[in-house]
Amino acid sequence: MGVARSTLRNIVKGRDGGSLAMAMRASKAAGIPMEQLLGGLVAADRCPTCGRSG
Repeated sequence: MGVARSTLRNIVKGRDGGSLAMAMRASKAAGIPMEQLLGGLVAADRCPTCGRSG
């Protein structure tokens, strides 16, 4: 992604919030919409779109 390891480490540890450009690159690399990347985690038994189980 063209980002230094120390920058990624700081984001993971909560020391740095990152940037919009970095979020866009991460969502593209992961193949997911940016909203999903920036949103909260969804339990494995829940629909990632609507949150329903089953």
